[in-house]
Order: sequence, then C-alpha cells, then structure tokens
Amino acid sequence: MNRADFEAARAALVQARRGARAIPECPPAWRPEDLGEAYRLQAAVIAELGGGAGWKIAAITPEQRRTLGVAQPIASAIPLAMISDASLGPASLRFADFIAPKIECEIAFQLGRDLPPRPSEPYSRNEVAAAIESMRLAIEIVDPRWPAGSGTLAELADGFNNGALICGPRFEDWQGIAFAEVDIVLAAAAPGPPARELALGSPRAILEGDPFATVVMLANAQPAGSAGLRAGDIVTTGSCTGAPFVPGPGLYRAEFSDLGAVELRFE
Repeated sequence: MNRADFEAARAALVQARRGARAIPECPPAWRPEDLGEAYRLQAAVIAELGGGAGWKIAAITPEQRRTLGVAQPIASAIPLAMISDASLGPASLRFADFIAPKIECEIAFQLGRDLPPRPSEPYSRNEVAAAIESMRLAIEIVDPRWPAGSGTLAELADGFNNGALICGPRFEDWQGIAFAEVDIVLAAAAPGPPARELALGSPRAILEGDPFATVVMLANAQPAGSAGLRAGDIVTTGSCTGAPFVPGPGLYRAEFSDLGAVELRFE
C-alpha cells in the first residue's frame, strides 16, 4: 500500500466511524498486504480517534486461525471514546451513532499494571494474572464499516468491527469464578415490557470456559509497534452469546447468572 492509498483508507475509516456511515467498497489498493500493514493502519485510525484504552482479541483457536488465514492470535485496540462504564447503572449510547449494530456479551479483564511487549520471554499465566486489577462483565457493540468480504486484514485495520465497549460490575477476586458454570441471558426491553430474549450463552464458548487464557495469548502476541498492554486497559475476550442485531432504541440487559448484569440504553 503506497502512502496515498494508506491515507485514503485511514481517512475513510475515520469518517465512517465519526459519521456512522458504511464504506460502500474496499478497493484492493486499500487492503493491507500483511499483518504489519494492517496494524499500522489500525493504529493510525485509533490515534485519530483519540487513542486506545482497551483491546479485543481474535483467532484464539487453531480452527479460527485457519478460517481467518493468520498464524497467530490477532488483536485490535479499542478507542477510549468508545468505552463506557455501566458499573453503577445503564450506559447510554445514541442508536444513530451506529450503522448496523450487534450485541455481544463478554467477559473482560482490566489491567492494574503494564505488560510491555516481551517477545523473547513469554509471559506466564501467573504473571498475567498478577497484573489484572479486576474482571468485568461486558457488552461489546460490533459494527463493521467495510462491506462483507473485505478480508481479515481489512477488518483488522477497522478495529475488527468494534463499535463500542460497555463495562459493568467489577470483580477483584475473580480467580475463583467457575466461568463454565455461568449462564448468560441477553434481553431487550425495547420499547417497553415485557422483556424479549435475544440470546443465550455462556463463557463456555471461550476456550471451554477459560476466557482469561485469551488475555495471556494477547500478552504474548501484542501488535507490532504498539506501546503494549498498559495499566487501565480493558481486554475483552470474545462473544459468549453470538451477535444478534440490535432491534432499535431501548434498554438492553445482559444477565450473567448470579454475578450481576450489564445494562445499555440506546437512545
């Protein structure tokens, strides 16, 4: 990708985010040629949006890597401006700020200290666990800007379709939680009662109930050129409930068994 095409792709992705407009096509000249170029384009977009404060990870199993055509787990930074706190009550977002949003219910982890890139000495599970401040119940809004079929590297440059991240209750004593035994119900109360069930799921969908293992993967597969995982960053680990479309404005609630719930209101 030459400089002019790189800048054109960057500008298109930034404008699509800010204007909630789908990009009608992904010209071949705008598609990254390799993982390094995809990460450089992603970083340029995130910087334009104000910088990142979170991460999402994909390609966590050999089957997923084969499907996506990559040799290692891949990650996308999440802009700070797209992260909302719902630990004390529903987060509020404008439905008009999205193109065709879908909801994913996820388990996330917030770092209490830095984990800088360390390619010559992989982090152990215990080292990464010691850097975790808390576990968070979360909802991710996915909202692709590129048209379908644009390819894995183009999607990676587009933040792997991240639209927003909503973080709910915190758990500092998270290591004793049996994630595989947690059941999740996603329901919509829009535009009013009775609530309508949208999806069911469980963290069993993530590495058979070990979502924290994806954070260890990310610590050891950090994007080239990134500043690394930093204190305060939130790492979300993948959808436990699929990704149903958001039907429209209203209140949405993700109930995580007896752990609590995350609520989001689309205005």
